[in-house]
This record gives sequence, structure tokens and C-alpha cells, in this order.
Amino acid sequence: MASPNRQYESMLTVAREWLSRHAPESIARRAGVTWDGGRLTVPSLGQTVTVTVPDFAVSPELDMWHALTLLHYLDLADGTPLLGKMMAFAQYPDGMVRGGGFDRRAELVIRRQLGLLPPEELRRRCLALGAELLPSNADLCARFPFLPRYPLWLRLWFGDEEFPASGRLFLDESAAHYLTVEDAVTVGGLLLERLAGGPLLG
Repeated sequence: MASPNRQYESMLTVAREWLSRHAPESIARRAGVTWDGGRLTVPSLGQTVTVTVPDFAVSPELDMWHALTLLHYLDLADGTPLLGKMMAFAQYPDGMVRGGGFDRRAELVIRRQLGLLPPEELRRRCLALGAELLPSNADLCARFPFLPRYPLWLRLWFGDEEFPASGRLFLDESAAHYLTVEDAVTVGGLLLERLAGGPLLG
């Protein structure tokens, strides 16, 4: 079995090969990013990322899976407008098993890690990742711009003496036009890790 790094390098090579088949102007239009004639500029979780063409090198250096999903997004994006409606990961096409498993894991992480943070600290972490805090019947509702046309929502109720914290992560109903369910699960895990400030429990 290939090591994780060997596997990643192989997947990165394939992603760059697929991207090379698209005109950068077309990538920019479909993905909602900027093309300046030499590089694509992509906002992601509160930072500005550049992807040079034709080598498709990502800068600044990101977590390797963050970089890979970003390249997959640029390849798969088809320009479908955001629908503004939330869906669970299990609602992805063919996502019942993989997406449903992630939904359950995310609920555990939210209860055991995020929900134990002081509310103001969790709000600070959300804002540091470029999130917009939205009015909601939840104690916290944050919309994260993981990529220009790929938002995620965190809805969380903080615990009290009677009930533990609870919450879920959601995607836009247009998500499958931009990433596969495997990539979606990777994105969700990356976001939870950033919010938790370290490895996820469970």
C-alpha cells in the first residue's frame, strides 16, 4: 500500500493533469475566481490563495488535503448558482454511506469539542476563518466560505446543566456541482479541525 504522501503526490499529479485541459479563463468563470493572465486567485477560509498556471502550484502552502480539494474544485466547478438552501452531507448524490458517516462524526465533534469552547472563543475562531455570523434559532450559526461557490454552515446549540451541546455542519444544495462527496467529507473535516484547534476526537 502506498504511503499517505505517495498517495497524495499521485492524486496531486492527476489533479494538475485534469486542470491543464481547461482554459484558465473558463476555470475562473465557472469557479468564481480571478484570472490575471498568470495565476488564479482563490479566497478560501479567510485567506487569499494563488494557483499559478500552467504548473498549478498553490501558494501560500496549505494543508495538503486543503490544496488538493482546492484544485479539484477548480477542475469540477460548472458555474451552477448557489441555491442558498442547506443540506446534510448524507444528501449528496450517492452520499448516504460516506456523507452519512461524516454527519454522525461531525455531530460528535461538535458536542465533544466545539460545544465545550467558551461561546466567544468559538465565535472568534469562526470569524478568523472568514465566517459570517447569521441570525438563527441556533445559539450560533456561521457560514464559512471554504471556496467562492462552496460554503458550509455550522449550526450549534451550546450545552447547559441539563443538555449537552449539539449541532451539525451543512452544505449548499448545489455542492455536488463543485466537489465529490469524498472531497466534501475532506472539506468538512478540515473545517472542524481548524475550529477545534487540533485533531478531532472520535
